[in-house]
Parts: sequence; C-alpha cells; structure tokens
Amino acid sequence: MRAWLLLVLLLIVPWHLTAIDVDFQSKMPPDWLILKQPANESVDKKLIRKILLRARELRYNFFLINHTKAMQLTLQQSNSCMAGVLISPERRQQYQFSRPFILVQGMHLYVLKDSVWQKKLAAMQDQGKISILNSWSKDADALLGLDYERSYGAELDPLVRDPMMAKYLYQKQSGVGIGDLWPMLKQKRVDMILEYPFLLPKEYEHLVTAYPVAEAEPDTAAYFACHKGPVGQKIIKRLNEAITELVMDEEYLRLQLEQVEPQYHKAFLHTYHQLMAEP
Repeated sequence: MRAWLLLVLLLIVPWHLTAIDVDFQSKMPPDWLILKQPANESVDKKLIRKILLRARELRYNFFLINHTKAMQLTLQQSNSCMAGVLISPERRQQYQFSRPFILVQGMHLYVLKDSVWQKKLAAMQDQGKISILNSWSKDADALLGLDYERSYGAELDPLVRDPMMAKYLYQKQSGVGIGDLWPMLKQKRVDMILEYPFLLPKEYEHLVTAYPVAEAEPDTAAYFACHKGPVGQKIIKRLNEAITELVMDEEYLRLQLEQVEPQYHKAFLHTYHQLMAEP
C-alpha cells in the first residue's frame, strides 16, 4: 500500500512542481475550460480550447476584461497572456508571441440585405471588394459599428481612427457585450459593421450581405501573446509545442475551413500550409 502511494506521489508531485499558472486576460470567462462548451462557440475559442488542453504543465485562470486592460496586465504581470492577438511592430516590442494558431478571412463590411447601404455598396464594389476610403469615409451619412479597442491592421487603423470621422463611428469596447453590434445593425441603429467573417453569428447570416474590404489583408493570422519575460517565454514554448502538434490535424483544419466560403478554400489552404510550416 505504501509503495503504491509513493508511486502516485512520484507521478503527481513533479507536474505540480513544474506547472505554471497562466492568467489569460479577456476572451474567456472564469472556469471557461471546465464549463460546458457552448454549441455556437466561435472557431477561435474552439481552437484555443484544443491548444490549452493539449499544452503540458500549464494551469489556467481566465479573466473576462476589455482589451485595453488585458494589454496593460499582460505588460505588467509575468504570467499573463492574451489569446487571438494580431502582431504589429509595436506589439512585437512589448510582448512575446506564439506561432500562429488560426488563419481567418480578412475584414468584411456587413450591411442589411436590401437596405439602402446594401445597394450603395453593391454599386461601389471593385472586383468584389469595397474600399473603406472610397465608401464609408467619404459619405458622412453612414454610421459604422466597430470594436474600437482592436487593431484592424496597418492600413485600416488610420482610416477608422481618423478624428475627422469619429462622429460617424459607433465604437464598442471589447469584452462582455461585444456581440451587441449585430442587434444594433438589425435595429438599424448602425448602417454597417466592420468585422471578421468567423465572428458573424449564424442567426444573422440570412440578414446581411458581406463585402471584403480592399484595405484589409485577404487572410489574417492570430497568435497568443504573453509577458515579455522568462515566465512568458516558458508559457509560449509550451503553447507552441501544442500548436505544432495540432495545426495539421484534420479536425483542427476542418474547423477553420467551416468559416471559409467554398470558392476560397484552395487559396486559403495554400496560405495556411505556408504559414503553419514556418518554424
């Protein structure tokens, strides 16, 4: 009996001694990994779930806060991380980044079907895309809904952050209630929404028309970002090991392809394999 207990301790204690507590800021509520998985969970959270469950010797705490606060805490706290972050030159100086874990189609403008704005944008499109510069930012009658705390990419950010256009923005903070923008579009309280296709709720798919944005990258990769210190480096190493084991898994890739229109599958897969093959 004593020998059996000793064996159990030898198996358990080393893991507890080497496991790192990770504070994940934003995106997921407390106890997220042990709660029942929602049927309509977004693809990024499904993939994050797979990675965190696969990563070794990490223990997680989740804090559902806005993006600005999450970035501040990740800068300050040695064991803090964020999930689903875009890379920019400035952010590379501030945080440690994982390998990419998801590739999604780029930003789209969403408008209600058969609305005045759907007809206007249909007339403005060039090779199937809409230019923010040539449509919304030159027509002061349109109210654009977006998440002000997120980055929309190097080319889009200056356009949507232009102080001259501030009164034509509905700026929603990240965190609890970010999905409120979709009901606002349905209620015609905003004219259009700037968003990624994978974040379009299924219950709104039949209500809207989407136009790819000319100033956005056609595909966008997202990463884990952690504190830039030795603890953050260890966390990133273990997340990268899990990502490497999963990214070419058939089920993992299928989840991402579900969010991509069939006509874009070939181009998406080409970019995906190139991106995920990088060391």
